[in-house]
Amino acid sequence: MTGLFRRPADRLADVAPGWLLETVRPVQVRPRWGAMARVAASVTTPLVVGLAAGRITMGLLPAMGAMAAALADRGGSYRARIIRIASAAVGGAAGYMIGHAVRGLGWWTVPVVVVVSVVSALISTSGAAGSLSALQLLVMTVLGIGVPYPETSLAGALAYLLGAAWALVLSVAAWPLRPRAAEEAAVAQVYRELGRLFEEPGPERAVALSAFDTTLKNAYETVFGARSSAAGPDPERTRLIALLNQASQIRHALVSLNQENREPPPEIAGTVRAITDALSGGAPPTGLPGCEADSPALRALCSAVQDAVELVSGADVAAEQLPYERVGYGTRLRSVWERMRYGHLTRVYAIRLALCMGAAAAISELHWIQRSYWTMLTVALVLKPDFGSVFARAMQRGIGTVVGAVIGTVILSVVPYGPAILIPIAIFAALLPYGQQRNWGLMSTFQVPLVVLLVDLLTGAGPKLAEIRLVDTLIGCAIVLLLGYLPWPANWQAPVGPRFADAVSATARYLRHAFDRDDPRRALLHREAFDALADLRTVFQRALTEPPMVSRRITTWMPAMTALEHVADATAATVARTDHGAPPPSKEAVQAAAESLDDIADSVRAGRPTGDQPEPAGDDALARVDCALRGLRATLSEAPSR
Repeated sequence: MTGLFRRPADRLADVAPGWLLETVRPVQVRPRWGAMARVAASVTTPLVVGLAAGRITMGLLPAMGAMAAALADRGGSYRARIIRIASAAVGGAAGYMIGHAVRGLGWWTVPVVVVVSVVSALISTSGAAGSLSALQLLVMTVLGIGVPYPETSLAGALAYLLGAAWALVLSVAAWPLRPRAAEEAAVAQVYRELGRLFEEPGPERAVALSAFDTTLKNAYETVFGARSSAAGPDPERTRLIALLNQASQIRHALVSLNQENREPPPEIAGTVRAITDALSGGAPPTGLPGCEADSPALRALCSAVQDAVELVSGADVAAEQLPYERVGYGTRLRSVWERMRYGHLTRVYAIRLALCMGAAAAISELHWIQRSYWTMLTVALVLKPDFGSVFARAMQRGIGTVVGAVIGTVILSVVPYGPAILIPIAIFAALLPYGQQRNWGLMSTFQVPLVVLLVDLLTGAGPKLAEIRLVDTLIGCAIVLLLGYLPWPANWQAPVGPRFADAVSATARYLRHAFDRDDPRRALLHREAFDALADLRTVFQRALTEPPMVSRRITTWMPAMTALEHVADATAATVARTDHGAPPPSKEAVQAAAESLDDIADSVRAGRPTGDQPEPAGDDALARVDCALRGLRATLSEAPSR
């Protein structure tokens, strides 16, 4: 089970320190050539237009806006992509206007940078779009202060928005032809991962389960992030959600069958592959070959696969296949406001960011180093709260900047100033999506020479510019480590414990309602429980990239996380059996098991031992859940101090 929390493709994982391998995103998807070409076209087109107009620097701000917008496009539904790109564009334009307005005011720029940092930290709590907008607000404020753009405040902001609009057009160009392409691809990927569950042998299935759960969570986010242009219900979106729900049912039925020490019939595995082919554009399956459903688990599996076949073949969606909760804008705004007002982590992050950005701005005003605005940019990028480990990003960015600065120096020495510089700019812009998907070090390796080349178009500083960037970045990383990492003890304790307690509580809520088929909350609570487990795995993986004094303690959570997943799987598998003929457990036994989980969650939050509570006396129908629950409590009681 240790492989459950590792990326098998990372061959260096056994020999390299964790911070060297931390990814920008928890799930890596290799960018396609089309995406790389799109980013290159987004960045270079404004420069080509400026060159054709006789002044290549006219395209600099549009190129910066296009680069920010292109990097904000991280996949998903077209609606979600548009919102992220537009948010980044608006944040960047506002930041440029602020920075341009205070440029040249000397020490007055320091409090301005601090205030913008606090506002940026608060906006980051609103979600993915707010996070991108907040980052660009801070980045372009710094660039507006430090770079002598010839454009006026309003003209520069409009130029930046124009470049972002061009990148947006390229990103959604296929929308009229295939408006559901992203959602369909996400659902097809779920069934592709589901097929792996049938192919992997029993002992190796844990890794495939982990990959499936993460893919399913991402697919739900993609489909729910899309909004139909139709006035009424959207039948296609409804069908996609139902297919995701059926994939989850197949997964649980397969786990239930595995608990009976049986393998699924080959004809069912073949039918799942046929469903995957149909979702990828092939012909729909004609039906499920007859299988001898001689146990509740097998009946659950046959029923779930048959329902998926009917859905992909065009059958109507039953009401029970589409349980989800609509969240209104009022509820979302209240949730964001509560996080901004009462969130302890938000306040801590705002203070850390303001402190480090203030220190970087003060160093800039001392004029010890040339173009020290890059120091502030480094602080802003490394301290981003939802990008993972601060320590890992600081180390990766430092190493990546060294490599990138060397590359930038070589290019500026070899390539003459003028149109020829567009060729390496296009190459590094195309490589940015790949670096972004891998890790901060590789992203910095591509980003540093790109920005150096763009700024050199305006300043003409030549090879020395790369050396300046290197010094500025290393100073920024030092500020982050000395002021934003070491003085804050919370950084030394990655938040695995609180997330673990949240996942236990989510599992308890699901267990309470899991055996009531008429409860409309059952499917929603099920998804929340498995989403919490997926989030827990992400936090755990990121925590492993902290220094050894932190990561060694974090690894002690691995057995407990595995035991908790056994509880969730046992619950879902038992539900699958009881829905297809097995006797259901008593309400008293279910309540006792849920209370035991709540007690474990409270114990983890309070930091007290978990082995001093009596185990629930369940009945035979809940035997597997009770066994997994005892294993969870025993694992937590025997684990060393965390």
